[in-house]
Amino acid sequence: MPAAEQLAVFLRVITQADSYHSVCKFFQHSLETVNCNFRQVLEGVLTLKDNFVVLPDSTTPCHPHIRNNTHFYPYFKDILGAINGIHVPAIVPVHKQNRYKNRKDFISQNVMTAVSFDQ
Repeated sequence: MPAAEQLAVFLRVITQADSYHSVCKFFQHSLETVNCNFRQVLEGVLTLKDNFVVLPDSTTPCHPHIRNNTHFYPYFKDILGAINGIHVPAIVPVHKQNRYKNRKDFISQNVMTAVSFDQ
């Protein structure tokens, strides 16, 4: 399977509510092929984390954006980043929808992110 198609399979699996069987049917590949290629792309994505994810430690200095701003520094001098959560609308099979209902009674996936002040 070409790399572009492997990526398409991976993206379809992680973004849609499709089962593996429906993905197999959509791309016209066996379950074994889809599963193997999904795992290969996932492993590739996970190897990127070392290049893009940096976990702060106790020696991480205060970010210059905070340190150099008198409005922020007294209040945020010990802050390394921020965590934010958002509910993203989700497409879920009917038999699983109860697990994905939020307090406002619509189907969503809770996504939490952690960011620093660096782009």
